[in-house]
Amino acid sequence: MYEEILDVAEELFMKQGYNDTSTRQIANILGITQPNIYYHFKNKETIYYQVMQRLSHEVRKNLIGIGISENSFEEKIVAMAFYLQARHPFSLFMMMHDIQHILQPETSKKLFVLWEHSYKQPFIDLFQQSSKLRSTVEADFAVRQLFILISAYLDSPIENRKENLQAAIQLFFYGILK
Repeated sequence: MYEEILDVAEELFMKQGYNDTSTRQIANILGITQPNIYYHFKNKETIYYQVMQRLSHEVRKNLIGIGISENSFEEKIVAMAFYLQARHPFSLFMMMHDIQHILQPETSKKLFVLWEHSYKQPFIDLFQQSSKLRSTVEADFAVRQLFILISAYLDSPIENRKENLQAAIQLFFYGILK
């Protein structure tokens, strides 16, 4: 039941955000009572953290896999962005808002560390390994700007989603690449 709770919670958190998801909704979808959820998890925030922890491990593994492929630097970045777009059909802005403003500071700190390690670091590693980045551009800064760009296309309408993201990334490249 533990994994089933996380599966349903992930779907709801990703569609609705933390605030608009309740343990009652999770229980109703699973056909269980709220006390069944609290048998496995202390509270909703603990569920959210476990969902994000599980998700971040999966994301890191996949981003690293794409990053070590034989593709060109540009192809790797586009593939990583497409992976995030496919895996995260929700707003990263909403997720970051929840982490920064809704959750307890201790949980927020732990989630930020997860995000840095699992989402951001594989991109930073790739930028640092590339000889294409201008010497005046820090890898961390470039990745933060790339995430702002990617975030704008994660929850956009389905039609042309990939094409629009790819076009935006190409525009981004020509602004920062040698």
